[in-house]
Amino acid sequence: MRFPRLRSALAGLGATALAATLSGTATPAAGATERATSPPPECSADCERVFDLELPYDARLVGWRDGTVPGGDSVLTYRLGGKEHDTLDLPGRRVLDADCGWEGDAQRCAVTYDTGVHSAGALSVTLLADRGIVRTDEVRAATPGVELRHYDGNGRADLALRQSTYDPNYAEAPQYWETYLEFEGEFVRTGCAAPESESSPAPEELVYDTCVHH
Repeated sequence: MRFPRLRSALAGLGATALAATLSGTATPAAGATERATSPPPECSADCERVFDLELPYDARLVGWRDGTVPGGDSVLTYRLGGKEHDTLDLPGRRVLDADCGWEGDAQRCAVTYDTGVHSAGALSVTLLADRGIVRTDEVRAATPGVELRHYDGNGRADLALRQSTYDPNYAEAPQYWETYLEFEGEFVRTGCAAPESESSPAPEELVYDTCVHH
């Protein structure tokens, strides 16, 4: 297995912030960044702000969700220096939560969402000053149920997804959890828990059992 590489070529700090870091210039104090107070143009005026993550070097990741549209379209906004730097439209996805952590010089973020009537999923995106929001992976669950977890302690979010066996049908089928590690922008499944007839919380540790019931 390869080890995560230092992504110096994809510097997520931005030229100004990186120069300040190298020269020893003070960075903005915690809480000094400007919060997004109104939806981006890509989202309707009725969009609600679901999360607003303050990140290092005067950056933010903001998730907006349009509650007026069936299925809930969403927009991610990447802000630098209090200004909108890039957006990512997420049609048919109702964003739920997000978490970010360093990968080399960039911020790697996991974003969870609901979609459709009985589905959920997660995106892996990288925030880069020169390229904006770069989507690198997406996984989906066949049932509602997706949770951010930190299984390997590397500071970036991992996942637990709930799935269905669909046997004998969706309404009556047992369900089970899958766990995923984030690795270089991809979600790598480690295994599946045993199917259960009753609902249970997401695993606190990685599972490695077979996924033949998938």
